[in-house]
Amino acid sequence: MLRSLSNFLHRKLDGFTCDEYIIMVLVCSIFLPFYCSMIVIAGILFYLLIKGRLLGIIRNIPKSYFAIAFCIITTLVAFFYKNWLGAVCGVAILLIFLFVFYYRTYINKRLFELLLDACCIISLFCVVWALMEYVRIINRLDYHFLDLVIEDSPKDRVNSTFFNANYYAMMIEFIVLICVYKMMQVKTLRRIVFYLFTIAANLFALYLTGCRTAWIPFVVTVPFMFLMNKRFGFFSFSMGAIAVSGISLLVYPELMQRTSILGDFLKRAKIWKTAVKGIKAHPLFGEGPLTYYHIYKQYGGHPTQHAHNVILDPLLSHGLIPCIILLVYLGSNLKEVWLLFKRRIDMRLFSLIVAFLLTVLIHGILDYTIYWVQTSLLFFIVFSASSIYFHKEEYFDEIER
Repeated sequence: MLRSLSNFLHRKLDGFTCDEYIIMVLVCSIFLPFYCSMIVIAGILFYLLIKGRLLGIIRNIPKSYFAIAFCIITTLVAFFYKNWLGAVCGVAILLIFLFVFYYRTYINKRLFELLLDACCIISLFCVVWALMEYVRIINRLDYHFLDLVIEDSPKDRVNSTFFNANYYAMMIEFIVLICVYKMMQVKTLRRIVFYLFTIAANLFALYLTGCRTAWIPFVVTVPFMFLMNKRFGFFSFSMGAIAVSGISLLVYPELMQRTSILGDFLKRAKIWKTAVKGIKAHPLFGEGPLTYYHIYKQYGGHPTQHAHNVILDPLLSHGLIPCIILLVYLGSNLKEVWLLFKRRIDMRLFSLIVAFLLTVLIHGILDYTIYWVQTSLLFFIVFSASSIYFHKEEYFDEIER
C-alpha cells in the first residue's frame, strides 16, 4: 500500500521545476485559513525580489502595469479617506496580482491539471472539516444530524476553513466545475466515480452552508460546459438532474432551508440603496476597498462588509476611473481566453473559464463572495490558465540571454 502510494506520488510530482513546486504550495494553501495564503504569497514575492526576477515577470505579462496602477490608486484613496482596513486590503490585492503574474509566467498544461486534481482532493478534507463543524453546531443547538436544519445566523452555518459560509459556498461552486472539467477528460470508470463522489460530497457541504444563491449558477454553468464540449450524454443527464431538482423543490418546498427569502431580499435592497448613495458621493475614485463597511453608518445602511453585488461594490469602493484601469488588464486576459475558442486551442479549458466567469456574475447579483483571498485566488488560477498557450516564449528567451 505504502509502496503504491509512493510510486503514485513520484509519478505525479517528479520532474517539475522549483517555480512549479512553489505554485503547488500556494494552491494547496488556498484551502487553509486565508492568512496562510497571504503568508505564502509574501514569501514567494520576497524570494522573487531577492532573486531579481520580479520586475522581469511583471514586464512579461500584458497590461500588468494597469493592474498595479489600480492597486496603488485604490490604496492611496483608502488612506486619504482614513479607510485603514481598505488600505490593508489594497496592499493585499497588489500582492495577489503580483502572484498571478508569476503564475501566468510559469503555468503549463501538466501543472494545471495536477493543480486541479489537488483542489478536488483537498476539497474532500474541507468537507470532513465542515461535517465536524456541523456536528458541533447541532450538538450546541440540540438537533439530530438527519434533521439537517440550517439556521440563519452566520455562526450556525458551516464555513470549513473559509471564514464565512458564503465564501465556502463559492469555493464549492468552483470545485464542482473543476470536477466537471476533469470528467470530460478521463476515460476510466474509477476516475469518473471519484469526481462524481467529490461533486456529491461538496454539494452536501454546500447544503450545510445554507447559501441558496450558490445553487443557481449550476443551472447554467454545468450544462454549458457539457454542451460546449459536445458531451451530449452528460448534457442530457445534467438537464434531467436540474429538472428533477426543480420539481422536487416545487413539490417539497421544505427541502429549501433558510426560507426567509423576502426578508433577505429587503436587506439586500437596503444595502444596494446605501451603496448607490455612496457611489453618487464619490463616483470617480470611491473611498477604497470595503467602502461600504466604512460608510454604512453615515447613510444608515444595513451593517455588513460589502455591497453584496458584483457591479455596485467595485463602483462604490474603487470608483469609475480605477475600475476602467483594471478592466484594461482583465480585458487583455479575456483576449487570451477568446483566442482559446477562436482558434479551437483548448475547448475544455475555455468552457471552464467561461463557467467560472458566469458563476461570479450570476452569484454576484446577490453577493460579492469573489472579493476574498481564497475565492479570488482560485478564480485567477483558472481564469489566468489561458496563459498556458500565450506570451511566455519571449520571457524565457529573454532570461536565457
